Amino acid sequence: MQKVKLIIGYVLFVPFIIFYSYMLGPLLKAILLPSGILMVWIILGAKAGYVAFKQAFIKQGKRSR
Repeated sequence: MQKVKLIIGYVLFVPFIIFYSYMLGPLLKAILLPSGILMVWIILGAKAGYVAFKQAFIKQGKRSR
């Protein structure tokens, strides 16, 4: 009985991990990242949102060098 539970566990777990890692994960990133940036621009306004976004990338670039 223990081996049957183990086999059922792997049969359910492995396809879910493959689906999430290779299909759902990139899809969520493609939807959530632009919508997060849009939300910041809505809150701050177009000009202030652009300046904040630009400053974030300038600071990030200086850290990596």
